Amino acid sequence: MDKKCILLGIVGDSATGKTTLTRGIVNLLGAENVTAICTDDYHKYNRRQRKELGITALHPDCNHIDIMEQHLRDLRAGRSILKPNYNHSTGDFDPPTYVKPARFVIVEGLLGYHTRILRDQFDVKVFLDPPEALRRQWKVQRDTAKRGYTPEQVLAALDAREADSEAFIRPQKKYADIVVRFYPKQKQTNDARLNAKIGLSPAQPCEQLSSIIEQIVEEFKDYPCERGSGTPCLHMSFAKWNGRPFEVLDIHGEIDEAQTNMLKMRLGNLIRARNFDLNMDEVGLFQKGDEVLVSYPLALAQLVISYFMINSSLEVTSPSPASTQA
Repeated sequence: MDKKCILLGIVGDSATGKTTLTRGIVNLLGAENVTAICTDDYHKYNRRQRKELGITALHPDCNHIDIMEQHLRDLRAGRSILKPNYNHSTGDFDPPTYVKPARFVIVEGLLGYHTRILRDQFDVKVFLDPPEALRRQWKVQRDTAKRGYTPEQVLAALDAREADSEAFIRPQKKYADIVVRFYPKQKQTNDARLNAKIGLSPAQPCEQLSSIIEQIVEEFKDYPCERGSGTPCLHMSFAKWNGRPFEVLDIHGEIDEAQTNMLKMRLGNLIRARNFDLNMDEVGLFQKGDEVLVSYPLALAQLVISYFMINSSLEVTSPSPASTQA
């Protein structure tokens, strides 16, 4: 396969945090090194047409899957595309945009893993899987603040989309290399203190990263979280999700800044050993209303995913054994 750019997929239902996760990874790797696109731009119909047809944006028939496939092929090969633009504010389409791929390409959206052709374009596939109650809360917050809906309209839309979510969005989790799940403690309302589970599939093997994480977990086992009642802020385990084995890193939401900085330094050093400099200044940021807050578990998730992207880029740039022979 002709491959010049590294493609990261970030898939999940509406309001699972795809754009927030993407933004932090772009900041880490540097905007000059990353092209980010959203597959919402490949909708076939505008908002009025979808309502008339009785179809949701989550349904594959409502999206130009074939054009999406071709554009991902082009981006992967380093070729520019003329990308459509869907405007969530107006519910209609804006003029297309000329997109030239950078070294890394992030593709976020609803249906990125829907077909084999789409899945085969990605070097790293991430699926975001928050609890449904939390996702609905985020959806109401976002769509009332940014898209002009009432809470009642958002909840009604969620109910109308549920069948398509179940049929087309959630099943894509089984194709992910990395599953990220932010979740609250009981009755928790502070998004900055959400816990995180990062599931790493054997499909993305990395003994060096696993070894470093295990060392850090061991060091932190007697280092309780801030306000964490003695609970270790990091824990590593093995689990099966959808019948597939995953190495799961649990990050307690009460992990403090000093602990996070230690982890960032260790993981950052591992990445720098691959001759890549990171920008740690704006990692873990998210917006809630008019406030910009920081989540340490989010920062660490962005850092782990960035590591896998950089690791994949080395596989592309490394010469093959045949090319090194005289």
